[in-house]
Amino acid sequence: MAEYCISILLTGIFFLGLQAVLAEECIKVKVTNCEECIQSGPGCAWCKKQNFTKAGEPDSVRCDTVTKLNERGCTSTDAIKPDSAVILKENNPFGKSGATVTQLQPQHVEVKLRPGQSQTIKVNFKQAEHYPIDLYYLMDLSFSMTDDLNNLKNLGRLIFDAVKNISESARIGFGTFVDKPVPPFVNTHPDKLEMPCPATFMPCQKPFGYRHVLKLTDKDNFFTETVNNQDVSGNVDAPEGGLDAMMQAAVCGDKIGWRNVTRLLLLATDDGFHMAGDGKLAAILTPNDGLCHLDNNGLYTKSAVLDYPSVAELAYKLEENNIQTIFAVTKRMIPTYQMLSKLIPRSVVAELSEDSSNVVQLIQKAYYSIRSEVILEHKNRPDDIAITYDSNCGDGQKIQKGDTRGRCENVKTGQMITFNVTIQATKCFDKPRTLEIRPLGHADTLKVTVVTLCSCECDEPESKKDCGGNGNIVCGICRYFNISPSYILLCKD
Repeated sequence: MAEYCISILLTGIFFLGLQAVLAEECIKVKVTNCEECIQSGPGCAWCKKQNFTKAGEPDSVRCDTVTKLNERGCTSTDAIKPDSAVILKENNPFGKSGATVTQLQPQHVEVKLRPGQSQTIKVNFKQAEHYPIDLYYLMDLSFSMTDDLNNLKNLGRLIFDAVKNISESARIGFGTFVDKPVPPFVNTHPDKLEMPCPATFMPCQKPFGYRHVLKLTDKDNFFTETVNNQDVSGNVDAPEGGLDAMMQAAVCGDKIGWRNVTRLLLLATDDGFHMAGDGKLAAILTPNDGLCHLDNNGLYTKSAVLDYPSVAELAYKLEENNIQTIFAVTKRMIPTYQMLSKLIPRSVVAELSEDSSNVVQLIQKAYYSIRSEVILEHKNRPDDIAITYDSNCGDGQKIQKGDTRGRCENVKTGQMITFNVTIQATKCFDKPRTLEIRPLGHADTLKVTVVTLCSCECDEPESKKDCGGNGNIVCGICRYFNISPSYILLCKD
């Protein structure tokens, strides 16, 4: 067994060594100048020394590894080998400066890369206390939520205070939903449209898909008054139009009033949800377009025209708009929404009591549950750039290496965690490429500008004399002008 383990270890060391050797090799194919040389591979260098080649040798011998060029008499100062590097452009300290709270360092870097080489950016994240927060309360107003609405009216001020305790800079908004106002989802008999609730003695509004009621505000009396003015409605089937409502709340940023802070969307319901394809039951065949369709009264105008969104579409829009979701659902719905939560990044499921009386505690607990997990990922990555993450979460946790995104759990306020982000370009770019790296659910962003090193800067004085008066020395070889300036021949010196 010991011999077997030693054999495995030696084999691993051999392949690691072989990989390092291959990285330093220079495989040349049709190389006639410096640019072609350094683009041949990350281990290639070009010797700009004049008269370096011997009689009869092609210029391609100028292209090789630095070691082999040195052996042939090319000094380090004459060997052109652009080096990849990371250059800090912006690196503000952690903490609050005016209205800005910094939790991510650095904020902007430039990465210079030889195609095939990689560079690593050290990214630090430190959660600030009382980070600004926007909470949008999205409530199911189907008839079964009558008790929940009554309790919400009594708890309005406490809910607002709970959000304020989480952050000094907090705002809260409010929206409601039922389902698509077409059969078979609702009864469209004129009498039922006017009074969709089973109990005729209580206030009841016409069925609707989604209505944005209150823009995010820091005025507690606005939230309380808005909730107090709400009435339940009614529909026919059990699943509701929650995904329709979530999509509009995510994409209608200006109308909802989302700031560039922590964004929380709380969905309170006691039943399941319709999804893409269910619209066919009402002859609604047009797919959801993921766009905002709210009128001046906040009503979703395409409810009876567009199908429900798919879970994948909704997840994409929530992530694109940096929104984290709290599914506050009754006990029997927990398994259903846990399955949904697995498909929606940065979401949690919390048990809502049958009458929503525990909603204050639920909000606080769900918020800290979301906050304790930090996920670092990239956005707008070009296809010709590869990125991997190593996560160093501290507290004795194992370092996770080579992942497609960074992730740390059980992160506490004030605790600094580190991600090593490795970037590699697979080919040369005509112009710089820009991408973003950010922690999901936070406004902080690291801008990464990637520049490829595919040209040579030899810094030589022009000398026509050395080229017979008919050209210039470029990186050790003559570039002759023959017949016309537009016709260039590359010749050996």
